[in-house]
Amino acid sequence: MSALSSLTNRERLILLNLVPQIGSNRLRKLLAYFGSLEDIFSATSERLRDVGGIGPATAAALVTGCKDLGKLEVEVKLLEKHRLVLLTYEEEAYPPSLRSIYDPPIVIYAKGNLPAPDSPHVAIVGTRAASTYGLRVAERLAYDLAQRGVAVVSGMARGIDAAAHAGALKAEAPTVAVLGSGLLRVYPPEHADLAERIAQAGAVISEFPLTFGPLPGNFPRRNRIVSGLCRAIVIVEAARRSGAMITTDLALEQGRDVLAVPGPIDAIGSQGTLQLIRQGAGLVTSADDVLEAMGLLPAENAAEPPETAAARLIVAHLDRRRPLAMDQLAERTGLTMAELSAELLRLELARRVRQLPGKRFLLAD
Repeated sequence: MSALSSLTNRERLILLNLVPQIGSNRLRKLLAYFGSLEDIFSATSERLRDVGGIGPATAAALVTGCKDLGKLEVEVKLLEKHRLVLLTYEEEAYPPSLRSIYDPPIVIYAKGNLPAPDSPHVAIVGTRAASTYGLRVAERLAYDLAQRGVAVVSGMARGIDAAAHAGALKAEAPTVAVLGSGLLRVYPPEHADLAERIAQAGAVISEFPLTFGPLPGNFPRRNRIVSGLCRAIVIVEAARRSGAMITTDLALEQGRDVLAVPGPIDAIGSQGTLQLIRQGAGLVTSADDVLEAMGLLPAENAAEPPETAAARLIVAHLDRRRPLAMDQLAERTGLTMAELSAELLRLELARRVRQLPGKRFLLAD
């Protein structure tokens, strides 16, 4: 048995992802034509050219890439050395919201731990040339949403993205950064420390091979992951033609809610957001606006959802005077941090629990 024929599907997908010309769309066409990854790897260049969208150059690169076991070995060793995680789209742990988009990444590299897939995710994005107002709003929105149990996702770019991550970190909550480069080529380089802090609280992820550089074409591809992970996307500041507006188009294609923060009418950074609001995007002035758009704020006269056993347990250990921190609640209730976060969010939205700074909780008055 040859080394190529003994490859696992996971190894084949890593190899395919190392071929720059092969993305998820071309892989889907190849699978529809050949039926399996194994048959793709055994195909000749001539047969590969029978597939629509696969020209001679791509076919040649694919044949060469599928045989490059040296590259596979280097990538796997780097994963092990830096204790990174790799998820293929076939694996159960792959984010389900991402798997459902039109062109999901073949693989996801991750440093840290992704938030629970059933927790609400919101993208906060905007211009790199952010104003003081935009930076303040992005950080505050992220902080308030993170305190309410929402996972904040952004692209770790300069400006609004970095402010959003900083806000979530101030709330001591998980946040997800999606890079337009490999995990071992953090961009922008001055955000290396920020990337480490994000990985400790949440996750830094990328679809690009580990040492892949930040090429200009990477960032539009990155943006579809930012929006694909989320139920809603909030644009804080953006010019009419910008990466944030590209992310907006992708979010609309993916069926995500698009929300925008208004700004001064004479500011360049407000032109994109004001245009979005004119076109029907939800207007955001607080975290409550985002939660309401996502259906996470109860209607005034809505019936109370049935109380869970976990919720009853949390309420039994809280009072109105002495706040308890998350770790104290976990110790006293025996619930996991993920269970606690989900139940506390529901109790807070139902106005039965009040959160204080430092993620401490009291029964509401």
